[in-house]
Amino acid sequence: MELDYENAYRITERLSFPRLIGSEGEKKAIETVSEEFQKAGFSGITHQDFETSFFNWFIARFIFLPLGLILITAAYLLIISPIVSIILSILMLLVGMYATRFSSSGDKPIGKKYPTENLFVKLPAPSNKIDILFMAHWDSKSQTFSTLTRIILFVIAIFGALVLAVLIFIGGIISLTGTLNLQFYWGVLISSIVIAVIANLNIFNKTGNESPGSLDNAASVGVMLELARYFKANPPKNINLTFISTGSEELNLGGANAFIKKHKHLDPSRTYFINFDGIGGKGIIRLITSYGFPKKSSSDKLNALFMEVAKDNNIICKSIWLPVGAWSDYMPVIQAGFEACWLASQGSMLNVHLASDNMDTISKEGLKNVLILNIGVIKKLDSEFS
Repeated sequence: MELDYENAYRITERLSFPRLIGSEGEKKAIETVSEEFQKAGFSGITHQDFETSFFNWFIARFIFLPLGLILITAAYLLIISPIVSIILSILMLLVGMYATRFSSSGDKPIGKKYPTENLFVKLPAPSNKIDILFMAHWDSKSQTFSTLTRIILFVIAIFGALVLAVLIFIGGIISLTGTLNLQFYWGVLISSIVIAVIANLNIFNKTGNESPGSLDNAASVGVMLELARYFKANPPKNINLTFISTGSEELNLGGANAFIKKHKHLDPSRTYFINFDGIGGKGIIRLITSYGFPKKSSSDKLNALFMEVAKDNNIICKSIWLPVGAWSDYMPVIQAGFEACWLASQGSMLNVHLASDNMDTISKEGLKNVLILNIGVIKKLDSEFS
């Protein structure tokens, strides 16, 4: 059976409607994904129920308010109480670096809880050498700011705060051992106020249900379901395949956390996750190979394979480091000790979480290229373990 690129596009169209957790669109999305798994030839669809909440996005909007006050206070006290400034600067450094790697609130949602679910199917291989799990979340959301704007705000806020924390620490030491230069003092204080104000613009970034979510993440689900259909007819001999459509990625990466908790029996030494989030766009394919600060790497093996297959097929695929400001299901997977990679489209952040994230953002060529890449990677892995 050949790949059907049009099928991935058709499924993307079917799922391109607002589908925030707790909405009528959520129910429709779950029904649609379930129907498409059945069309792909799978009868044993697992529906994994779990609970989620909006707490993470409440925190994401307001977290910079207390952090901004701490930063300004630390700068203000440089002359009056340098020891307090030093302590606060160390706190800011620790919190800032943790924030770049924060992935979710875990599997225990806080506040009002919403029932939702993951859907997945399995395709076992005769020789059972390794496990590959494809992931694509079915839920969507809208926000006041585009994802690109949010990333810029987070980068300025967190890395600006980290730099200022170092300067405050140095200034505190100088203040203890001598006289602190007033020009240095006022420069750090004014900069702290500016960074705090920029960071807290995120308070206005409200979550809603107005985005059709074609690029984030209907196209990814379309690609995953087409891969499921293709491999059902052309199963690899050595690789167990699992196809997962997660829920609540947009709120707290809840689906990925729930799946990992339930599947602790998976062996990290032979298990790999391929995460689709923001694929199918008109730009270059992006492979997110690391995130956070210091950098947290994903999977050297998968990343190398995707680059190799891209080169073999003349598909432009470029790696990228994501410092902070965007999250995806592959993060809790990596935190749990598994190797994983994240495929996206260049320029996808421009429309994501906006009403403009509709079918106009989707490219059939983009869908085709991602499908070709993944078929190529599975074939190379399957032959490697023959």
